[in-house]
Amino acid sequence: MKTRKEMHRLQIKPSLHGGIIGCNEWIRLANELHIGWWITSALESNYGLNAIAQYTYSQQHPTTHGLGTGGLYTNNFKSPLFIQKGELHFDPNSSFDTPLFLNHV
Repeated sequence: MKTRKEMHRLQIKPSLHGGIIGCNEWIRLANELHIGWWITSALESNYGLNAIAQYTYSQQHPTTHGLGTGGLYTNNFKSPLFIQKGELHFDPNSSFDTPLFLNHV
């Protein structure tokens, strides 16, 4: 394990690190120890990416985060999220394409 002096940045993945509450704790600890951090959405569906993107924005942390489009999945839901010039954007004129079974819950 690297020591604090050797560690450059902590990669935080909400679905792996205890959700929002767990991430808040990791971020608090990283800040206390003067360790840089960034948030990743690797291997998330478009729904997960949307939640992580909103959480990441709420942190107002001035670094590049690893937020992707979920394009890896062939069975992912259509999403209003898209990448343009390396940045994640939200199209307010688009929506999530949810399957019929989710519309009746």
